Amino acid sequence: MSQEAIVYIENLRIQSEKQTLLFLPHFECNASEIHALIGESGSGKSLTLLTIIGLLPKNLKATGTVILKTPTQNLDLLSLKNDDFRKLRGKYIGMVFQEPMSALNPQMTCGKQLVEAFLVHQHNRDLAVNVISEKLSKVGLGSMIDRVLESFPHQLSGGQRQRVMIAMASLHNPLVLLADEPTTALDSFSRKDVMNDFTQIAKEMGSALIWVSHELDLVANYANQITVLKKGEFIEQGSVNEVMHHPKHEYVKQLIDAVPQPKNKVEIPINPVLEVKNVFKIYGKGKNQVNALSNYSVSLSPGETLAVIGTSGSGKSTLAKLLVALEQKTSGQILLFGKELPSKTPTGIQMVFQDPFASLNRNQTAFEAVSEILLLKSPSKTVQEREKLAFSILRDVGFDDRLINAYPDQMSGGQRQRLCIAKALCTNPEVLILDEAVAALDPLIQKQILKLLKDIQLQRNLVFIFITHNLDVAKSLADKWCYLDGGVEMDIPKEWKVLESL
Repeated sequence: MSQEAIVYIENLRIQSEKQTLLFLPHFECNASEIHALIGESGSGKSLTLLTIIGLLPKNLKATGTVILKTPTQNLDLLSLKNDDFRKLRGKYIGMVFQEPMSALNPQMTCGKQLVEAFLVHQHNRDLAVNVISEKLSKVGLGSMIDRVLESFPHQLSGGQRQRVMIAMASLHNPLVLLADEPTTALDSFSRKDVMNDFTQIAKEMGSALIWVSHELDLVANYANQITVLKKGEFIEQGSVNEVMHHPKHEYVKQLIDAVPQPKNKVEIPINPVLEVKNVFKIYGKGKNQVNALSNYSVSLSPGETLAVIGTSGSGKSTLAKLLVALEQKTSGQILLFGKELPSKTPTGIQMVFQDPFASLNRNQTAFEAVSEILLLKSPSKTVQEREKLAFSILRDVGFDDRLINAYPDQMSGGQRQRLCIAKALCTNPEVLILDEAVAALDPLIQKQILKLLKDIQLQRNLVFIFITHNLDVAKSLADKWCYLDGGVEMDIPKEWKVLESL
């Protein structure tokens, strides 16, 4: 154990009753150091964080050595009980989870939650107010502190919620900050701003930052050290330069090479499937009026993909909701094959959401989930015909016999996303909206899903509307681009010049 190490791990083994889920022979993170954990889903990255903060599921057993170096002693974290960990969490170890909407209490204002988190370890309400204001300022919310404190989580943008989580995790200047995919759900601008603030505050506090991520571009820019895991096995470890530019292991090379490549130009027939003409969507009235989408137009032909990009609150999701009739336009026209789009679902347009776990019924197998939709869509078909079609659709998205009868919690993130795509295909849509559909996936799984989407589009001649903040992903699919800002289609900003050559 080096003298500078705040967290030191030796021969960590995490096991269930049936198998070893993770073996990490060596890991350490020093003060003011950013150590990234990368690898595919199920590799053990999140299990490592949960072990350090004492939240490992009860059905799992951890052995080995996990040391936290405090100012007064070296704590063996694997020997601690729950009551001991409660004294450490927040004070010595802070955690920022991937999805702040799930981590924050929807029934409490952010201000009350921040105060509550402070008072757990320091019973001084006046000091709490001062520290909270200081931390919110350090994470880029200084100009809107009062609004943040008075807002419920749903009243803030994704980037603002994540900044609140970072402020909460850093209230007591912890020795260790743990971050599990903290920028996955954010647009390009927000994720860089959040990482700038996050890494800066960690360095100012002298905290060891252990960061799980699949966003290799961010890892290359912000991490000092990298550890690569695969299916619970230790693969490679070293400095950013060593791992990213001189990888030794073939798997690491595959991860780096999994960055999506630009789509080849193809001839698109001019016979529109979807036409959006001068569409406005206005919320509220008078002083409270908000133009969520202003005078937007686009025309898409069979096999064509539109990439919709922009920051949080730009109007991307509003456009998607109008197309699937979750919202009604204020004015303008939306035509599908020349006919006005129905005002109620189904519209002939389907959506695949970012979080497949939240989109699926955990009590249904893949076969049951698909069969339920086919029964509603094709009640005249016989049971045998629907079963045959269900098997066919699931195999189209790469499911084998085992996965066909699996439940969502028995699937990886990529497999759950494949199931969501299968469900969307059950209705034979003419247009498929993909709302950050690969944002939460690691590079190799993301590459597989993108290939699957391209194959499906080719087979079915579908129109895709791809809402994304990942420019590499957008480039790999898009024929047309739309950059929205405040509900208005704008020229691509200078920061996004990379797109202008496409």
